Amino acid sequence: MKIIIAGGSIAGLATALTLDCTGHDVEVYERSATPLRGQGGGVAVLRRMMAFLEQHGHYCRDMISVPTRRRRWIDRDGALTRDEPEMLPFSSWDAVYRSLCGMLPPGRIRYGELVTGFSQDDEGVDVRIGERTVRADILVAADGTASMLRTQIFPGYAPSFAGYIAWRGIVDEADFDADAIASLVENMTLHKAPGELFMAFLIPALDGSLAPGSRRFNWLWYRNEPDPEALRRHLTDRAGTVHHASIHAGQLSDESVSTLRQLAEERLPAAFAQLVLATRAPFVQAIFDALSPGFAQGRVALVGDAACTVRPHTASGTSKAAADAVSLAQALAPPATDAVQRLADWSAKRRAEVTSLLEKGPQLASVFGLGTPP
Repeated sequence: MKIIIAGGSIAGLATALTLDCTGHDVEVYERSATPLRGQGGGVAVLRRMMAFLEQHGHYCRDMISVPTRRRRWIDRDGALTRDEPEMLPFSSWDAVYRSLCGMLPPGRIRYGELVTGFSQDDEGVDVRIGERTVRADILVAADGTASMLRTQIFPGYAPSFAGYIAWRGIVDEADFDADAIASLVENMTLHKAPGELFMAFLIPALDGSLAPGSRRFNWLWYRNEPDPEALRRHLTDRAGTVHHASIHAGQLSDESVSTLRQLAEERLPAAFAQLVLATRAPFVQAIFDALSPGFAQGRVALVGDAACTVRPHTASGTSKAAADAVSLAQALAPPATDAVQRLADWSAKRRAEVTSLLEKGPQLASVFGLGTPP
């Protein structure tokens, strides 16, 4: 079948790869004019995504991830309060993205092309891309938490704000004196205060290097934000545009950056404050929960965050994207003459599978004192 995928991020690319492997004619349309770079921070590469990458591209854990050895908790003065073994491979959004791009046949990703809508009938789906329409057998919406295509299918549905935000940043390991960061290297280090949780860990360099001294620190600072007006200020970029859920690196307003740095000096242990103060382009993400009323309607399917957005604490975003991709390709394995029924069956099964994962996020957040208790 001819299958169009709207969105060329990790979920879209993983889905393109599995559908291509099963013999479908796949095209990915990505709104960005160029390949994505530096769009996200650190990610945990759990078993499902690792197996996915290894199966399709022979990538192994040691090639794309920095291991953590310990999970260490520190107090406001930097004193160690808890220390336990932790073997969790942390990679970067860029490393996983590049891996997926490199596995797709040339020409499958079309940049600078935005899917704006669709209409469908019994025989296919007409996909609106800019000013033209392309006919396909299936449309896959992989256009994120604020999915425009999901809104067309389920106009009354909207993701729900979880009650807290995450300040985020990436800073080069080489920017610091080795002694100043020794306790943070190859550890997952955390600090908890009322309504706040800070964590930091190493990820590969932007070019993928894993060599000591060339890697990067990824940090996240979760903070409760019950005030709608304050949330609006957090999500207003330097040009005055209000965003739905996040502002990318380099787009934060000067006021937001100044507030972040002041709070870091006032509230964080020195080991963490130095990371925040050295970060040139921090960014912010409002935490949302999303579970689409359905994962398919007719010949249109939803994957990734468009279908279900899970909390970052579950460390399962990339693995869920891989599972979405694999399960959809299995559901549409040729010959798929009954594609609409297959998508309906897949939607019901996959939605039931991810519901428990969606519920896990609020439970973890509650343990940390973040957001509204489940």
